[in-house]
Amino acid sequence: MFAKEITILNKNGIHVRIAAEIVHKSERLKGKYGVSLFIKRFDAKDPLAISMLALLSLKIRGDEAIQILCKEDSENGRNAVLELCEFINEKTSRNKGGLSKIDDIIEESAIANEQILQSIPVGILVIDTNSYVTFINEYGQKLIDKSLNEIMGKHVKDIIPTSDLPSVIEFSEPQYGKVQHINSHIVIANRSPIYSNNKIIGAIGVFQDISEMVGMKELNVKLTKILEASHDLICFVDEERKISYINPAYEEYFNINSSSILGKDLIEISPNGLRMKVFSSKEKLENIVYQKENIEIVATVEPLFTEGIFKGVVSISKPVDQIKYLIKKLEKSEEELNYYKEELRRHSSLQSSFGDIIGSSSSLRDSLVIAEKAANTTSNVLIRGESGTGKELIAKLIHSNSNRKDNPFVRVNCAAIPENLLESELFGYEKGAFTGAVKSKPGKFNIANTGTIFLDEIGDMPKAMQVKLLRVLQEKEFESVGGVETQKVDIRIIAATNRNLEEMMVKGEFREDLYYRLNVITIALPPLRHRKEDINLLVENFIDKLSIKLKKQIEGIDKDCLMYLQDYHWPGNIRELENIIERAINMCDGKIITAEDLPFYITNISKNKAENLINLTNGELLPMEEYEKEIISLAMNKHKSYNKAGKALGLTHRTVALKCKKWGIEINGNKDGN
Repeated sequence: MFAKEITILNKNGIHVRIAAEIVHKSERLKGKYGVSLFIKRFDAKDPLAISMLALLSLKIRGDEAIQILCKEDSENGRNAVLELCEFINEKTSRNKGGLSKIDDIIEESAIANEQILQSIPVGILVIDTNSYVTFINEYGQKLIDKSLNEIMGKHVKDIIPTSDLPSVIEFSEPQYGKVQHINSHIVIANRSPIYSNNKIIGAIGVFQDISEMVGMKELNVKLTKILEASHDLICFVDEERKISYINPAYEEYFNINSSSILGKDLIEISPNGLRMKVFSSKEKLENIVYQKENIEIVATVEPLFTEGIFKGVVSISKPVDQIKYLIKKLEKSEEELNYYKEELRRHSSLQSSFGDIIGSSSSLRDSLVIAEKAANTTSNVLIRGESGTGKELIAKLIHSNSNRKDNPFVRVNCAAIPENLLESELFGYEKGAFTGAVKSKPGKFNIANTGTIFLDEIGDMPKAMQVKLLRVLQEKEFESVGGVETQKVDIRIIAATNRNLEEMMVKGEFREDLYYRLNVITIALPPLRHRKEDINLLVENFIDKLSIKLKKQIEGIDKDCLMYLQDYHWPGNIRELENIIERAINMCDGKIITAEDLPFYITNISKNKAENLINLTNGELLPMEEYEKEIISLAMNKHKSYNKAGKALGLTHRTVALKCKKWGIEINGNKDGN
């Protein structure tokens, strides 16, 4: 490169007439020496090729120093630079007079034109024949969102990647009504070559931001937000086959900058891709899986038409690994939904307060005081008690009164799940982990994350599984069956058992370290036989609740029945009591439950132990069929229906009906019995 500095001595600087003479001289030197000449202000970053547009855009004033350059450091280049500098010095020397009247008129006209161009509400951008920016008005500068120094003298493609002004110069053809993306703006652009003496000296682009039109601005903001927020990889190609838009997800996933791809011909970027096929065929391709940079992509590419006129194509893609991840999340959500549906069916209602627990015995109240305190901590809890004492109800109440109440509560019955399935049930499994594992499935610990997991019958957990549970308690992490990725969980554990864990530890059946991890807060629930003062309250509650469920109007229970219930030893505890009341309501023909509605093993406990159930005839036993016939006759006389008689005797409706038909048992002359 060869450059020479000169100072413009004329107080009027390089005005319109002088600029024209300099351009004319530069063209003659180019023909003489075969080189192009450039001009540069000292405060500018880059030189401009000498042209009328360039000289006028620089606004060079008197006493201002400039550089004349040739990018070729050759003898011809130096000679051309020196001759032009000498010419400019001659034309702008101090002894030259002021502007002539013609110059004055030209100058005023140029100033007026510039003010007009600056004030009109459309963007105007001018380039020279080398596609360098020589003029831009304030509206255009604001739209591009760059300073004047960042724009002037730069190649237009570096400023607006989607610009098509260079092709206007190349093909000498104007363009009208072209949709163009500039930053986040959508503009309508008109482009035209600029002629001087039938020779192209540059091109001008006039563009209007249509997103600022009435109603369009809000729509454009919404559309932009949708495109920016989408996780899909979105690309628009215009009707000229130029890439006009890619969204942030596209940039991020392929690690590219939009400026490096916008405005480029699709054939340069992806000549054999799906977008090129759709651009050529104008036919949609849907859900096509292909490889791009060793990544599996599924894409839909569709042509765009406006009133039947082709306007380009849009591609919407998603990496297959993202789809697999979403499918996995969906499967987990479905599993959680199925679990909660099942739990909802199993528990139609759930008490939310410890005060709602029925009973006034001191042993029960002592246990509830501990449970209330446990709800306010994050420590593990071990609930101990016989089957049917309400261990799960207490666990749910602890959860629903804790700071995890809005998160999942998941129940696992360790005794009900086969040993070979327990690990996959607790920790889940991956697709292909074993025969039949056609898809991944989350475990109960996944579902309970951030909430509470209730491990019922913990004493029945196999020792091999106890080790894995201990790791979850200590490290808060686990791996699914067939998985290699360690999964972190935040879970509170409430365990329950009806077994003697201390004896099991002595026998080596239960791990001592697991016992102490679980047994932080212990709640011992008393059996019903130790809180018989609560039986009457429980019976009243069950009658009220179950009468509604069974749609029967039962008003109460007689005193004899209550005495029978008080004398019973209740091996099944509260669950057994509830089942007996439900049976009694089904058997009851009136509005008050009587002793006849209770099972025989309850009412028989107060009879004389010496009294035999079967009376012998002359000390001899009769055939079994005779006793069976008499029992069924008594049952039918009492209950008047095969169904009720069958329930009382523990037989099916069909069995009773067949026996009655066999022996000709009639009820009030009716053989039907229904």
